[in-house]
Amino acid sequence: MSTHLRCHSYTPGHRVHWIHFRRMVEMDYWVDVEVHVDRDLELIHLIREGKQQLLWFHDVAALAAALEIAVDAPQWCPRYSTLMVPGGFQGPTGSSFFYLARLDRVHPCLRPGLSRSAEDQVASSE
Repeated sequence: MSTHLRCHSYTPGHRVHWIHFRRMVEMDYWVDVEVHVDRDLELIHLIREGKQQLLWFHDVAALAAALEIAVDAPQWCPRYSTLMVPGGFQGPTGSSFFYLARLDRVHPCLRPGLSRSAEDQVASSE
């Protein structure tokens, strides 16, 4: 599933909303994780305490680039399904936070100016 360059979605797998961000910053619950990105399948392999979880992000290339320049171990906040990549803000997304989606919650990007229902109509006609 490809992504639109100007995604305006705040659903899992897309951008982190500022309210979501504020709640995460106030939390102490971050755990170190191992992360591998499969660009071909557009999947993120998150390994925590020896268990693997498959997740999705709308721009896997940007996430992979952030991981390449990370200055410390990535951390995971399970409550908000968010990956923090220390130093990732220097990458192409300009962010260290990535809101990941479980595979059963993947939604296409929302384009500027379209509602979710209008976006669904456009996607079904493509």
